[in-house]
Amino acid sequence: MTPKSILKNSTVSTNEPSATSKPYTQRHRDVALQHASIIEEQKRVEKEVLDAIMTLMDFPTSPTADPMRPSPSDALFFQGLMVNFQPSDYDSLIEERNIADRCGYALCPRPKKKAPSKARKHFIETDKGVEIVDRRTLEVWCSDDCARRALYVKVQLSEEPAWMRRGGVNDKIELLVENAEDHHKALPLRLKQEAAPKPAKSEEEEDVASAWAARDDALADLALERGEKPGRLSKANKDLLRTHIQERVQTAPSVPPEPPTQLSGQSHMAIEGHIPRADRPKDEDEEDDGTDWDKHLPG
Repeated sequence: MTPKSILKNSTVSTNEPSATSKPYTQRHRDVALQHASIIEEQKRVEKEVLDAIMTLMDFPTSPTADPMRPSPSDALFFQGLMVNFQPSDYDSLIEERNIADRCGYALCPRPKKKAPSKARKHFIETDKGVEIVDRRTLEVWCSDDCARRALYVKVQLSEEPAWMRRGGVNDKIELLVENAEDHHKALPLRLKQEAAPKPAKSEEEEDVASAWAARDDALADLALERGEKPGRLSKANKDLLRTHIQERVQTAPSVPPEPPTQLSGQSHMAIEGHIPRADRPKDEDEEDDGTDWDKHLPG
């Protein structure tokens, strides 16, 4: 009797993926594409926010604008730019306007308030008593009214980034204005843009244009050789060609055709209605007579 092995039979492992499970490569590709689209959208939104900050640095459009009653076009344009903003982006806008010595409220054209001294801390009187305030806090707005209107906009901004929001947009931003009824009839403000450069012509188009220019030069030289003067019309000038064809109206009454003459028997010899003399029969008085030559002599 042969001895039995106490070792377990070895199993051969297979690396074939299950038919029900999705391949890892396809799942990884889908995740990578999703992250790439999010990053691309993030870059686009950040660029739009940066461009909006640069535009609002010189806002409003009129130096005499009233922040309490802004023009409907400025207000509508400002609301449209605030859609992609977060509170941190709004703080950056206020800081940039303060660096330019402007009021932090984008719809105010006045300069910011100056502190009475350059000390870092200042004592100010409020309804609650005397408070110690940092100098930078005093030099943000031109007045408390602009501070209230600017902070009213900030509290409406979403903390969630614009590229992560559902639908990609936020609700419309409301403003504290006294002429709200005028804003419902406003049209959006369109900033003046530079004209787009014309596309460069291809080599084939340039060759065609040069050929037409050479033709015009040749016609001008030919006109000078004929003695024509520039700007004056002549019979050979191409400007005399008329594109409108006018039908000729006959004013004279129609005439019936003439009856055939005595030469109608020779009509088959006619060439365009004319019978040559060589083929025309001679009349009796036109026949040559050898005896009548002397009748033309004098005397």
